[in-house]
Amino acid sequence: MPLRWIPLYCLLATLSGGFLGTGAAADETVAADKEWTPLYTGKLDDFRIYFRGQGYIGDVHDQKIFLAEPDQIHVIKGTNGLLITKQPYRNYHVKVDYRWGAEGGSKNAGLMTHVDLESKCVTDNRPRSIEINMLYSSPGSIWLASELGPFGSTFIEKEARRYLPENAGGVLHHATPFGDRTIYARYPDDKMNTNPYGEWNTLEAVVHGADSVEIILNGHVVNRLTNLRIPKVGTKEPGEPLVDGGIALQSEGQEIFYRNFVIKKLDP
Repeated sequence: MPLRWIPLYCLLATLSGGFLGTGAAADETVAADKEWTPLYTGKLDDFRIYFRGQGYIGDVHDQKIFLAEPDQIHVIKGTNGLLITKQPYRNYHVKVDYRWGAEGGSKNAGLMTHVDLESKCVTDNRPRSIEINMLYSSPGSIWLASELGPFGSTFIEKEARRYLPENAGGVLHHATPFGDRTIYARYPDDKMNTNPYGEWNTLEAVVHGADSVEIILNGHVVNRLTNLRIPKVGTKEPGEPLVDGGIALQSEGQEIFYRNFVIKKLDP
């Protein structure tokens, strides 16, 4: 997806918040908003839960980490895990608001894409997936699941692992789950564009199958990954394209709140 689409989307989102008056333009904005579908509707029944050391658990209600509240998901400090959609998604735009709770802890969590819904892994924090980090010090950074993948490519600042578009001088970088598996976010004007501690932030991912994942933090593109590949069995080499997977919200030892967890399906 061309990067120039994002500013237009952000402009429309801003206008719909109170700038637009009456008329066709306002009607079109409202119609676009209706394309969003809630992933969370006040209950956990549409999700699965994965905990480190346990894998996927049998009953989403038999746990005390992810709490369903009417307008938000309240994550209690405790076991590392994921709240994951039951169904896989391929071409979509997902977004969620997040807000940190009590001070202390790691201030770490994430929005996950391409989650392996058939994973038998129990030792790591997550199944095969892409973690779009909410870490307080580097939100929007990408972490590939250790030794599980996927592989991916991007452009980065030379001598660093920070995203930099090719047209701005970025050099091609191949990330691997067996080593260099982190791509740090690049913020507008090199200043982290998050709100003060305790206020809501919005994290988004625009996903086109195995082709690309584009990360948006509070309305700005901050990261991008392309050419997603599953590791070949028994090797450390990329294999088949990773075209889809579950979408998840992460618990990683810190109280956090999630709201407005919504999705818009995109054309292939």
